[in-house]
Amino acid sequence: MIRYILIGLTVACTALLVAIVTMLVLERQAMPDFSLVGKDLTANAISEVPSGMETPQREFAVISEIELAEEEQVIALEVDGQAYAFPKLFMAGEGNHIASEILGELPVVVCYCDETECVRVFADSSAERRIALEQQGLLDGGLAVTYAGKVYKQDSKEIPLPEHEYTLVTWGEWKAANAQGLVLTEQIWEEDRDSQEQR
Repeated sequence: MIRYILIGLTVACTALLVAIVTMLVLERQAMPDFSLVGKDLTANAISEVPSGMETPQREFAVISEIELAEEEQVIALEVDGQAYAFPKLFMAGEGNHIASEILGELPVVVCYCDETECVRVFADSSAERRIALEQQGLLDGGLAVTYAGKVYKQDSKEIPLPEHEYTLVTWGEWKAANAQGLVLTEQIWEEDRDSQEQR
């Protein structure tokens, strides 16, 4: 009888130990990697460093396919004589703040933070593919980006990419001056598309 009691206790203790180890492993995996940003753990870093988000590939359309209010602002740039417009409205949603594309043969990435109204445009003529700069979430109240395994604030001068010229104009002004221009389209995520189709 005592033997059965001892076996039962051994099994119960083993199951408890396995449960505790599993819980500790899962808890450790759920913790953010503070080494990426070098933040002080006492500085409310958890709320400032959310998980990474993939930067989507975007599409461009001709002016006649885009509906925007005349006063909406666009980020305007030119590459090899071709005019491009990146409407702020289409880059303001969660997951939409970065457009990394190849314009002509030039890899270009446009970043826009609707929290701080910061705009950055980078180009890298030495790159052979899209610039792998991706949004990381919010850091100190502004957009955080990752590049080459390191996290930067969007306005950081330490981001190791060449800047590209741009201007901020209204949609009305830009389309009047660039009849053959190409415009970044609105990004519709799969869950949004599904909900629209169900209506």
